[in-house]
Amino acid sequence: MKLIAAYHKGREIAMISHLDIQRTLQRAFRRAGLPLLYSNGFNPHPQLSFATAAATGMSSDCEWFEVQFSEDVSPEEFMCRANGAMPNGLSVSDALVEPEGFGSLSAKLRAAEYRVTLTFTEPVSEEALRAVLGDMLSGEIIINKRTKSGVRPVDMRPYILRVSVGPVEGETAALFVLGKLQADGGLRVDAFIDALLERLDAHAAYEIHRTHMYFAEDGLLPRLPVE
Repeated sequence: MKLIAAYHKGREIAMISHLDIQRTLQRAFRRAGLPLLYSNGFNPHPQLSFATAAATGMSSDCEWFEVQFSEDVSPEEFMCRANGAMPNGLSVSDALVEPEGFGSLSAKLRAAEYRVTLTFTEPVSEEALRAVLGDMLSGEIIINKRTKSGVRPVDMRPYILRVSVGPVEGETAALFVLGKLQADGGLRVDAFIDALLERLDAHAAYEIHRTHMYFAEDGLLPRLPVE
């Protein structure tokens, strides 16, 4: 059988890589005594796959994944046993049984929403922030993207669905960014924030937290909200 669930990656483990998160989940599931289904071959590994990889340095509430078991396990039992074996900063939620013929999570992924918290070296007004954002979103946003064939300019504007400004207080500000995210790529939020800071002529440290993932309209997983 196969379950779909989401794992939560807290700020305290934001700097752990996706590969290390994957290994940690596997160890936690084994410690919990869950009947993991393993692949065949010389190097068997648990049948565990992810909608997408959480970037190193980013925390998240919504990293969806699939896990296969050799025996039936209810979603409630899975969450209870798995969370009892998790380290601090990591937990699972929203588990459900994957229907027959569901397909892959990554193929259904469409978009993700992020909360970005910026801490500026000097205060930036909300008016200046909104003005620069409005100017950026009204045209192309060109960045240099590293590819297999070298570095090339790319317009990231088509990947941005919505940006809104949250509280701006002194040196701190919050942004909420909704961007496309699919199996073949999506919005790089860090590159967008770097471009914003360059347009603002400002310096800031920032933290990125993924708050939601949105999927194709099959009625099972979260879908893009209707505006």
